[in-house]
Amino acid sequence: MRSLQRRYGFTLVELLVAIAIIAILIALLVPAVQKAREAAARMQCVNNLKQIGIAVHMLNDVNKCLPPAAAPDGWTATTSCAAPYIGAPWTFHAWLLPYLEQQSIYVQMVQGDIPQGGAGYCGGQYMQRIPTYLCPSDNTTAAASGFSYTLNDNASNFAVSNYACNYLCFGNPNGTTDATCIQGASSIPRTFQDGTSVTIIFTEVYGSCGSNGGANLVSTNNAASLWADSKPPWRPIFCHNTLTKTVGPGYNACLLFQIQPTEFTTCLPDRAQSPHSGGINALLGDGSVRFVSAAISANTWAEACDPRDGVALGSDW
Repeated sequence: MRSLQRRYGFTLVELLVAIAIIAILIALLVPAVQKAREAAARMQCVNNLKQIGIAVHMLNDVNKCLPPAAAPDGWTATTSCAAPYIGAPWTFHAWLLPYLEQQSIYVQMVQGDIPQGGAGYCGGQYMQRIPTYLCPSDNTTAAASGFSYTLNDNASNFAVSNYACNYLCFGNPNGTTDATCIQGASSIPRTFQDGTSVTIIFTEVYGSCGSNGGANLVSTNNAASLWADSKPPWRPIFCHNTLTKTVGPGYNACLLFQIQPTEFTTCLPDRAQSPHSGGINALLGDGSVRFVSAAISANTWAEACDPRDGVALGSDW
């Protein structure tokens, strides 16, 4: 009788079953991994906002007042803001640098500043990527490099910020022109008549944003959030309600944010944008960070952005 031969390896059916099982496991794991990555990225965004909040309070404690939202533009020095900040064509973000472990860049901005005899636009440091100003959840082309991705006004080599400051808090809506309205003289807690714990001072924005229907095209509808640039449409601000980021008199209701718009197709520069699903991270005046649900009403969002309207926030807050 012939002896039985030992069989080695898999049959075709067994191999197909094994492949099918692996495919099912991958299909189950990929969403979980993506959710874990997004959760980690969102946490990093929250941590960045917390660091900004600490820096804001430290700066306020040192100078007993806060910087303006921005200067009139990147060449023109401030003239009507609080005294410690007069004389520099800077944004609110630039003044925070020493409190975000960016002292060397701050010193170079001072040395390169036009009023100090330098020749640098925005202090000459507009190309410096600031890690605390970048949110890893922003998957737009600007976020991939840390630089603006719009050719409008040759701003494609400027470093972006995924966090914008509230014009209604740090500007001067009682002014009469863009130049005077953008230069506020706020302080904590004086400016926040409604309370620091219910007033949004920073929130998230895309690095580049436009609605002209084509990526990276030269268009006045394309804007960016540039941490160093005070010129419209590059100011890192929100609650300005205009596509060009110019500001005007009055505490006009801040427009509701967008959730994950397409960078150069449906993104509106006249408001904030969230790279997260379901809501947006917001820094409050007391230094805490809140994830604001996408279900919030336009009225409640506007009330939370106005530091002195005296209106209690809605139940959807």
